Amino acid sequence: MLFALLLAQTAAPLELTCVGGGAANKADTETVYGAENSGNSAWPTMHERRREGFRDRVEIRIDGEQGRIRLPQAMVAAGGDGWFRLGDLKLSERTLTAAAAVDLMNNPQVRIDRATGAIRISGAAGNYDGVCQGGPTS
Repeated sequence: MLFALLLAQTAAPLELTCVGGGAANKADTETVYGAENSGNSAWPTMHERRREGFRDRVEIRIDGEQGRIRLPQAMVAAGGDGWFRLGDLKLSERTLTAAAAVDLMNNPQVRIDRATGAIRISGAAGNYDGVCQGGPTS
């Protein structure tokens, strides 16, 4: 219930830290050599997708109708600081929902249960489940 009260206060910026884990979708590419007895050979490239488990923190900052999120490193491309704008930010009595604006093809959905602090992030790069704590900043 305390978490719901903290999210209800919108006068001050809100900072949340979430702890949890998930599974990231990763692409593997490998080139192999193939040869036949007749002398024909080839170097085909094989593409494979795999899921890789991880544990990480997520940070969220909301100031009025604007928000930012630091996604788990396993769910974003290398480089940068991992912070992305939260678009389509909606606050209901029970949930906070938004979409992290990573790129044109990857806009993971973020959902926080205001009563429990449970967070779920799901998108093309993978998924994440955790629990958030925090509150308004001065």
